[in-house]
Amino acid sequence: MFQQRCRIAELLRRATILAAVLSTPMPCVAAEDEVSEIKAVHRSGQTFVTWKDVAAGEAGAKYRYSLYRGTEPITTGNWERAELCYRGVLNNSAKLYGAAFTQKDRLDPGKPYVQLDPDGSPLPPWSGLAVHTARRTGAAYYAVLATDEMYNVVGKIIPGRNATIDAVTERPSPIQPLKLYDSRERTGPYVASTCITGKRGLPLHLTLHGSQSNGGGAGEYGDYYLFFGTPEMGFRDGLAGVFSVQELHAKEGNRLLLRVRDAVEHPSGKRAMETYWFGYYCTPQGADHSEPRVYPFTAEQLLWITDWVVEHYGVDRERVTVGGSSSGGVGSWNFGLRHPERFAAVYPIIGRVRRVPAIPLEGKLERDNAALMADGKTTYYDYLDGPKFVTEHAADLSFVGWSCGRNDGYATWQENIDMVKAMTAEHHGFAFSWNNGGHGEGGRAMTLINKYYPVEKFAHNLSYPAFGNSSIDQKMGNGDPLDGDLVGGINLGFSWDQVVDEPDRWSVSLTNDLAQQEMTVDVTPRRCRQFKVPPGKQVHWQSSLGETGKATADAAGLITIRQVKLRPRAAALLTLQFQ
Repeated sequence: MFQQRCRIAELLRRATILAAVLSTPMPCVAAEDEVSEIKAVHRSGQTFVTWKDVAAGEAGAKYRYSLYRGTEPITTGNWERAELCYRGVLNNSAKLYGAAFTQKDRLDPGKPYVQLDPDGSPLPPWSGLAVHTARRTGAAYYAVLATDEMYNVVGKIIPGRNATIDAVTERPSPIQPLKLYDSRERTGPYVASTCITGKRGLPLHLTLHGSQSNGGGAGEYGDYYLFFGTPEMGFRDGLAGVFSVQELHAKEGNRLLLRVRDAVEHPSGKRAMETYWFGYYCTPQGADHSEPRVYPFTAEQLLWITDWVVEHYGVDRERVTVGGSSSGGVGSWNFGLRHPERFAAVYPIIGRVRRVPAIPLEGKLERDNAALMADGKTTYYDYLDGPKFVTEHAADLSFVGWSCGRNDGYATWQENIDMVKAMTAEHHGFAFSWNNGGHGEGGRAMTLINKYYPVEKFAHNLSYPAFGNSSIDQKMGNGDPLDGDLVGGINLGFSWDQVVDEPDRWSVSLTNDLAQQEMTVDVTPRRCRQFKVPPGKQVHWQSSLGETGKATADAAGLITIRQVKLRPRAAALLTLQFQ
C-alpha cells in the first residue's frame, strides 16, 4: 500500500509539471526545434547532461544549446527563472575532445564520441553533452534548450524530453578525469618503455609542446585522460581537455612525463584556439564585467592537472619540473617560473619572456598592451614581464635553464639579455646558452644546459649554489644581434656536490669543466632549509684554495660570496658559517 501511494504521488507530480507546460506559452515553439532524450548523472563534483540534438547532419549545424539548472523541475512557467549555466554548446557536442574542432569534423560520422561510462559504450551519433561543476550540495534539475547561432531560444520545455523530471543529487567535490586508455593497452614500439609500473615516489616532468594548428597533442603512449574543466579553467564551465602520463624507463631511474594539449574549443566552432599555455582575452560567461580581460585559464588547468597527477601517481613532490620549446617555452616562462612552489626547475627553449601577444577569444585585439588581467587593475603586459617578475621576487624561484638564438625574430635577443641581468642581480639560480641561429636553430644550444643542469640536479628540499658574474661567461653584447659573441653562455660548465645545509654552516664542493685557467664566480646559497641568515647578519667564509673573508646578508637574507676562485680540474670546497 505504501509503495502504491508513492507511485500515485509521483504520477500526480508529473501531471502537475505537464499541466504547467501546457498552460504557459513559449517563444518560437516549432516542434522540430526540441531537444530530446535528456539525462543527467552526477559524479565527482560534476553533473554530466546528455541529450539528442534537434537535428542530425547539416540540418543540425545551425543550432546551439543552452544548459539550465533549477532546484525544482524546470517548466515553461519557470524556465526563465532557472540558472543559465552556460550557452553556445555546439552541435554534436558529444564528439570526443580533439576530434571535432571544426564543423566538418563534427559532421564526420567516423570521428569518435565520448564514452562517459568506462563499462559502457560511447554516446550515440548526434548527441549533445554539457558538464556543470557543482557549487553547492542539493537536488538539481536540468533542461537544455535549442537556440540559433545568436542564442535566441527556438524550442520549448517538455519535461522528460529536454527537461529532467527526476532530481540529481549534487555534491561539491574534487573533479576527476576520465581514463580513456591505459598505458598497457597502447600499441607501438614504445609501449614497453613508457608504460606505467605503479612505482611511487618518481620525479615528474611536465612538457609543453610548441604551437600547432590543432593545438598539439597529448601523447600516443601512456595513460590517457579526458577531463571537463571548472569555471576557473575556461570561458565557460565544462570545457574539455586531455593529458597523458608516461613512465620513461631508464637505467639511471624511471621518471614520469606529463603531456598536455594546449587547445580550446573556439565558440565559433570553426577551429581550435591556442593560448601560449597561459590564457586568453575574453568576457567569461557569467562574469560580473562586460569588457574583455585576460584570464589565466590554461594556467589554472595546468595547475589542476599537475596536482592531480602528483597525487594520483604518488609523485615525489620535491622533484617536479617543467619545460618546452617555442610556444612551450613561453608557457615555461610565464607559467612555470611563476609557480616555484610547484616546480623545482624550469627549462624554456626559444620562448619569449615579455610582450607575449594576448590571444583574443573572438575578434581582434588592437591594443593588447592596454588589456587588463582578470582583476581589472593589472595590465597584461606588465603581469607577463619576466625580468620585472624576477626583480620583484627575491625569494627562491625555480632554477631556470634556457637557450635561444641571437637572430630569433620571435624571442628577441634584448629580452634574453634583460632576463640574464635580472636573474644575476637578484642572485637566482640560472644558466643560459645561445647560438647565432634563428627560431628554428636556437633550441640546439640547449645541449650544454642539459649536460650541466639536468632535471635530476634539482629538488625543492635540496639546497644548491646559484652562480653569477662568472669570469668565463661569453659576452652577450648590447642587444644588437651583431654585437657580442655569436656563440656562448652564462654560468656554463659548473658542477657541485657534497652540499651541507645545517643551522650554523653551509658548504659545497665546486668545479667547472670549461675552465682553462683560474677563474672566479659569485656564489649564493639557494633553497636553504636550515642555514638561515637574518638580514644584516655577517658570516665567515673560507675556501679550500686558501681564500677567506666575511659577507653580510642582504635585505632578503641572501649571502653572496663574490669572486670565488676555481682552478681547472680541481674541486674547491666553499664553507660559510656563523662566527
